[in-house]
Amino acid sequence: MPHHPVVESVRSGDISIITLSNPPVNTLGRPARRALLVELERAENDEAVSAVVIAGRNNFSAGADLAEFDSGEGLAEPTLHLTLTGYLDTMTKPTVAAIDGVALGGGLELALACSARVAHPRAKLGLPETTLGFMPGAGGTQRLPRAVGIEAALDLIVTGRSISSAEAETLGLLEAVDPDPVGAATQLARRLVSAAKPRLRDRAIAEPLAEAFVDSAKRFAARNPKASAGVKAALEALRSAVTKPFDEALADELEFFVRLAGEPEARAARYRFLSDRAAVRLRPVENVPDVTTAAVIGAGTMGRGIALALLSASIEVTLIDTDADRVNAGIAAMTADLDRAVARMRLTEGDRDAQLKILSSGVGLEKAASADLVIEAVFENLDVKRDVFRALSDVVRPDTILASNTSSLDLNLIAQTAAHPERVVGMHFFSPANIMRLVEVVDGGDTSPATLAAAVKVAKRLRKLPVVAQVGPGFIGNRIFDQYIRQAQLLLREGVSPQQIDSALERWGMAMGPFRVLDLVGNDISWMARKAAGGAGEDVAWQIADALGENGWFGRKSGSGWYRYGDDGSAGPNPDLTELLASFTGPQISDDEIVRRCILALVIEASHVLADRVAATSADIDTVMVNGYGFPARRGGPWFFAELTGWELVQLLVKRWRERTGDSFWSTADLPLTEKNAS
Repeated sequence: MPHHPVVESVRSGDISIITLSNPPVNTLGRPARRALLVELERAENDEAVSAVVIAGRNNFSAGADLAEFDSGEGLAEPTLHLTLTGYLDTMTKPTVAAIDGVALGGGLELALACSARVAHPRAKLGLPETTLGFMPGAGGTQRLPRAVGIEAALDLIVTGRSISSAEAETLGLLEAVDPDPVGAATQLARRLVSAAKPRLRDRAIAEPLAEAFVDSAKRFAARNPKASAGVKAALEALRSAVTKPFDEALADELEFFVRLAGEPEARAARYRFLSDRAAVRLRPVENVPDVTTAAVIGAGTMGRGIALALLSASIEVTLIDTDADRVNAGIAAMTADLDRAVARMRLTEGDRDAQLKILSSGVGLEKAASADLVIEAVFENLDVKRDVFRALSDVVRPDTILASNTSSLDLNLIAQTAAHPERVVGMHFFSPANIMRLVEVVDGGDTSPATLAAAVKVAKRLRKLPVVAQVGPGFIGNRIFDQYIRQAQLLLREGVSPQQIDSALERWGMAMGPFRVLDLVGNDISWMARKAAGGAGEDVAWQIADALGENGWFGRKSGSGWYRYGDDGSAGPNPDLTELLASFTGPQISDDEIVRRCILALVIEASHVLADRVAATSADIDTVMVNGYGFPARRGGPWFFAELTGWELVQLLVKRWRERTGDSFWSTADLPLTEKNAS
């Protein structure tokens, strides 16, 4: 039996069945592409073979190995995948793709180059490249419109969404859906031996309005500031598909793909994709506890969100507070959230009812006695949290995992009051907790490996993105973000308005400017935290923010803050604040300077977080900032952005700002060395 490390070939009578075996998702890296091409050539030249079935073990293929692109291998051989799909076009023997699991990106392009396609009912198919900042590059923009028509192809390529096998069959992408795709593909291959079916490259795109559809999509993308470079390039390739012969249009697609794949936006998207999947690197742990029941302490906004997230993963939840009215209000708010999800068709009535069936509530910590996991989500006050953990020790089982949702407090001080500190872990959810993906899983000084692994396992079960942090003030995200906010505060003292700072950073790509964020969260929160820590007024950077707290300008909740809010929620300048800021003047500062100072403040603090080993890698930091703090995904993350900017320029800017402002924060001590300052 011919065999390659990633491809296996067997015979079923006169049918050659070639199976990709490159776990976990059969990525089409260079070895897989070459081995597959060898086996196709072998089958084509074997007189005993009448047809070929291409399958994948567990999954058909999730497409390209994205790590190849930035190692140079992907772009060094940009035509190898095209050689593979092009060879399928030239084969005299029919080929059928037997799709199970996923056929995404290059995997679907491989299937499109076959004579026909069969899929399992559970299969998912799609071309997600535009969501990763680039575009299909092995015929996807050319064959897909020939398979499903230009309107459906535009939808699938521009959105990058995956579709079920049932929808794919309806669109004409599949010949059949069958629980035994290899068996069904083998039968279909035998039929095609005597009744050849034209390959997609030989089909015409005969829709009379095809060109108009593409041009309309191009105009919309040109006006849409959120349209990625990948979407725009894919639309150019689709235009070639409807206006040029297949081979000419295919050459255009390759040109667009190669040019785009090296652009910063596409590089950032690939980096984000790989970093998110590498975020948790724990050593293997035996006997990781399973969690089937949980208690959430605190029926406020955060507690309710955490409880909803647990319910969505079919974990039984008890919502607990010290007051019956708060508990009842919490349950009512959660029920209303689930009802809204049903109204918006994000949840079925049956799913809602199933979640409500496993939701209970109560007053007093004794209601947590039987829980496998208790998540504390009470007020962010160290004494309060310590009291909760001390009391829980008298209530819960010795093997219960105790998690604190603290966003900045010392987890080790909280764990000291627990009878079993090895069972204490941090799980910092982001609000709204049932929607936001990120969870900082905090590894305390006494946290056992099994407890840490259990918390990560729970976060993944909730379909969250866990990143492990060590104990330190603000952990990863809040510690870094505080310096971004601090730099914005210092810019106020140089005469820059909150509106200019917010607008500059939002145009650059931040989801919200720093002052809009502060007004949304509530200016009283950070003000009270500074007062509790005894730091209010000590750092000149926060004096204006402290004045807002003292004046009761808490933001949206009070109707005024860094902005003044109308009854309809609209925001405008706060004239009282404008008067307060009038005494601060300085040379005019450009939007570019605002952006660089605020964003590089993130980088400086990130370098300290790495030096202190609070975060394991710079990729973890970027994952936190993109998924929890509104950093633009298309820029990869602050560390990735700094690497693209160049460390030499970063260090020059940092030294300039230190000289100009006298602020000791601007330090290059923990930044990566450049060749010049290393010599």
